[in-house]
Amino acid sequence: MPRRTHSAIDKLPAEVREAITSMIVDAAWPEDYPPPPDYSGRPRYEDVVTYCQLQGWPVSSSAVGRWAKGLLVLETMRNKTLIVRNVMKDITQEKTTETQKAAAEIMTAKAIDFALEKNLSAIEFKNISRSVRDCAAVSISADKYYREQIGKKLAASAKSTKAKLTKAGVDRKLIQEIIDEHLGVVKS
Repeated sequence: MPRRTHSAIDKLPAEVREAITSMIVDAAWPEDYPPPPDYSGRPRYEDVVTYCQLQGWPVSSSAVGRWAKGLLVLETMRNKTLIVRNVMKDITQEKTTETQKAAAEIMTAKAIDFALEKNLSAIEFKNISRSVRDCAAVSISADKYYREQIGKKLAASAKSTKAKLTKAGVDRKLIQEIIDEHLGVVKS
C-alpha cells in the first residue's frame, strides 16, 4: 500500500480538527463560528474552510471534501458495527440466523475493500481494523452459539433415543451402535 501523503487537515491542531469533525459528522456549528450563518442547516464544506481560515489555518475546499468523505465512511462503519453488536449481544435460539453472520461478513469485506482503495492515516486504518475485529467476533460468536445449540439438540436426542430403546428392551450394545450411527454422537 502506498504511503499516504498528509493533507492540510492532518496538520491542523487537534481542537480545530475536533470542531470540524463535529461540523461534518454531527452537523454541529462551533460556538466560536462568527455570525451570520444559518445555524439551522448542516455546515457546508465552504463553512468548514471559512472556520479553518478564521482559526488561522487555510485549507482548500477539495482537501476538506476528501477528508470528509473518508470521515463519513468511517463514521458509517462505526454505526453499522454498533448495530451488529446490539443485534448479536443477546443471542437466543430464535435470533441466531445465517443472516446475522452474513451481515458481519459483508461488513468485514466492505471494510477491507475500503482500506485497500484508500490511502489511510494510521488512525483511520486503526478504526477500520477495529471494525473488522468486531465483525469477526460477531461471526465467530454466531458460529459458536450455533454449534452449541446443535450439540445440545444431539445430546438430548441421544438421551431420549437411549431411554426409549432401553424401555423397549433393546440390548445396550445395540443402543450405543444406533446412537453412534444415526445421531452421529460418538463418545470420546
